[in-house]
Amino acid sequence: MEIPSPTGSDTSTSHSTHQDVTEPPRRSPRHGRSPNRPSLRTNFRNFSGVATIIVGEANSKTRPQTTYLVHKELITQSSPFFAAALNSTFAEGLDQTVRLPEENPESFEWFLQWLYTGTLTVQPTSSTDSIYPRSSTHPNIPLTHSDGDLRNSAGSPKYFLLLDLYALSDRLLTTPLSNHILTTLARLSESTNSVPTPSDTWILYDTLPRSSPLQRLILDLFAYKKTDRLLETHKDDWHPRFLRDLVVKLKRPGPEAVDRHSLVAWRPRSWSASKACEGCKEVCKPGVSVDKCCGCEKVFCPECLRRHAGEGWTLPNDTSGCKPWMGKGMCVRYHDHGEGEACG
Repeated sequence: MEIPSPTGSDTSTSHSTHQDVTEPPRRSPRHGRSPNRPSLRTNFRNFSGVATIIVGEANSKTRPQTTYLVHKELITQSSPFFAAALNSTFAEGLDQTVRLPEENPESFEWFLQWLYTGTLTVQPTSSTDSIYPRSSTHPNIPLTHSDGDLRNSAGSPKYFLLLDLYALSDRLLTTPLSNHILTTLARLSESTNSVPTPSDTWILYDTLPRSSPLQRLILDLFAYKKTDRLLETHKDDWHPRFLRDLVVKLKRPGPEAVDRHSLVAWRPRSWSASKACEGCKEVCKPGVSVDKCCGCEKVFCPECLRRHAGEGWTLPNDTSGCKPWMGKGMCVRYHDHGEGEACG
């Protein structure tokens, strides 16, 4: 069956400057990361202090100065950045006021929504959840439009909004929010069969550090979806580092090329029941044990798996079937957790 090519979100905007092209390393643990977001139900009774957060600049058209009153206990428990500022003996701690002139009030309001609700979406009621169908390929993804302002009037994801919010979350060290944004972006891409646009790649590469898991996720979206026509025909320019990293990924896929599959031992009983190895393309002999994916049913011979473990995967055309951002791969490959932590 022919899989339709994904479309680009048509609402993204960014302002950027060209930078030298360098290859992003793999993710390493973050320092100063935030703990899990505290539960409002059990902690709200203990909230007594209020902090003033002033976002934007006076007389700015793009970042109009806006003042927010936020529960101090909640924001300091969720963000090491605010904890350091508001619990210090400097002006911010004495005045209980933090000024963020370089930040955008709209992004900060999305941060506040997550801070107080734990989500970026509109929670569907039980009645609306039951009337919407679910994806035939991914039953865990409801085909509802519960995303509110995360989509435009045509239903396309506002990827630029999530990218800007991720950059803010990175600066505030709120890793639970960053993980939530990664999951939300992957879900939107999968449920709408879309990918970010060229202007989004400028935000991605000009506002985030090289080790950002979000860069790796978006590279995977482009590598494992049919995006060749979009890349070729889009009228806007893609960020050069994004194109460079994508070419490298397609020529030299990473561990997820095999790790995305759920492999189990399999032994074909006859030639008619056998399959060709996805690596060497040789038909597996009946009675000989190989590995088979429980999801997409692709087969891999022991020699190709050994070659992958020793030299890295060398199958640039193997981009169909299982996707690295689905299921447990989302947490393992992209999320940032402390030692012993994982998604629930």
